[in-house]
Amino acid sequence: GATPTDPDGDGYYEDLNANGRVDYDDVVTYFDNMENEQMQANAAYYDYNDNGRIDYTDLIDLFNQVE
Repeated sequence: GATPTDPDGDGYYEDLNANGRVDYDDVVTYFDNMENEQMQANAAYYDYNDNGRIDYTDLIDLFNQVE
């Protein structure tokens, strides 16, 4: 798959499908991979609310960043 990117430079990967923007496909990708070993191993890049884990609040945060 594509390597996620950090389009706004905040240290978090929001562009999960690496198409250059944050869109609904990224939200779907996040949801589908929340339990993924690779994503869990790099949780700091996907833990948008800084609570130490990947959870549905992070998913909602990503959804709210879609333009």
